[in-house]
Amino acid sequence: MPSKATPKITIIIPTYNEELYIKDTLTGVLNQQCNFSYEIIVVDGNSGDNTVSIVEKRIEKIPHAYIYIAPERGKVPQLNHAASKAKSDLLLFLDADTVLIDPYFLKKIHKKFARDKDLYACSARFKYYDGHALDFRLGSLKFIVTPYLIINIASHIYYFLKSLFGFAELTGMNLLVRRSIFFEAGGFKDPPNSLGIDKVFSDSIHYLIKKHHKGKVKTFTFLSVLTSGRHLTIDRSLKRVQQYRSQKDIYDNLAKKVG
Repeated sequence: MPSKATPKITIIIPTYNEELYIKDTLTGVLNQQCNFSYEIIVVDGNSGDNTVSIVEKRIEKIPHAYIYIAPERGKVPQLNHAASKAKSDLLLFLDADTVLIDPYFLKKIHKKFARDKDLYACSARFKYYDGHALDFRLGSLKFIVTPYLIINIASHIYYFLKSLFGFAELTGMNLLVRRSIFFEAGGFKDPPNSLGIDKVFSDSIHYLIKKHHKGKVKTFTFLSVLTSGRHLTIDRSLKRVQQYRSQKDIYDNLAKKVG
């Protein structure tokens, strides 16, 4: 739970008609156990459902917790608007349908950034779910199984291999970055049809690393989040890949727009 002390991490959650998911997301955020304060910014795109009222009731009287209506609707303008209001040095961008299942998520991730000053940005591994998950233990190890088991294994292998070969890719549903690096990278940029926002941002960070001759991007496999599989379709995935290949120059030019 956030305290009145100066926040170490700002959690930014973009919303638009998320009344079915935002409660669980906020519960995961508010249940964090850490010895420092953190800030919560929910930035709404003028929802037509009960999202705003749900958030207002949930964060009422909680220190460093705010909800803003963005001047422009859309994930990129909403996230950039919220980032401009953040008070902390670390920004965690968290989708409104993504749950921090580990109550020590913030504590563990903050420790990584405190110990490694060259760490620019990171994401935790993610698991798709449909609101149902089965968890069990084998000794000290805890496993969470969802109906998306095969897809989750495949995505884990993909991001693990990307990290192994030195080109870790950040995931949009949970992305933590140093505030100074975020703004030097130019914030989030909007690719065609808003497909691949996280890909463009990842590439921008890698361009900064080349420019600085230092810096790291990591995917942490010791942490995971649950995220809704509601947008996960073969058509959407293929469209993203095809668009990236056919308009690679556009993506590259967007990514290169760094400070």
